[in-house]
Amino acid sequence: MGTLLVLVLVAVVAWIAWTLLKKPDANEDGKVDHKDALVAAKSVAADAKAKAVAAADLNKDGKVDLADAKEAVAKVKKARKKKAE
Repeated sequence: MGTLLVLVLVAVVAWIAWTLLKKPDANEDGKVDHKDALVAAKSVAADAKAKAVAAADLNKDGKVDLADAKEAVAKVKKARKKKAE
């Protein structure tokens, strides 16, 4: 579990670094400083959240709700049935 956490943290730091490499002055104030890293981190967090919500919306109705959980259960049951055959 600890190794996985380290890998996830490294991936997040790399994502933030890549964001800063693409656009060093992230807050567009004319200076490259620590505030740009904060803006890049917030941007990465918002992007990650959007991707997570999109991935969790299994039935593609634009919201994450009980119907998505039911869809997940149905997919697991279908996969288990195929594996048993």
